[in-house]
Amino acid sequence: MPEKAPKAKAKPRANGNGVLGALPNTRPDRLGAPRHSAPKPRRGPAPQRIAKPRAVRSAAPELVSHRRTDPPPKPLGAPKGTELVTTAILATGELAQIGLTVGGQVLKRTISRIPRP
Repeated sequence: MPEKAPKAKAKPRANGNGVLGALPNTRPDRLGAPRHSAPKPRRGPAPQRIAKPRAVRSAAPELVSHRRTDPPPKPLGAPKGTELVTTAILATGELAQIGLTVGGQVLKRTISRIPRP
């Protein structure tokens, strides 16, 4: 069996305060520009500080309205003739397909419940 290595001894602390004792006594300097060199806000009445709209040049294009000028399309109405027959046949086919799918699942469940010898 290999020999065990000796256990490492704990390092002595810098002072009795533990982890907090290793930190500096003062806070670090600010990373950005000092705050005292920031521009001071102007003191004045509030309406003067609000941005006013600029004048439009005479050569600027006219503003375009976002409203539709075309009338809305007319409603299609109820289907007639061939379209009605085609829609009815398609709906019947889809219902028959759903019925066959559900019927097959019911039959499969019923057969799985039959006791086997």
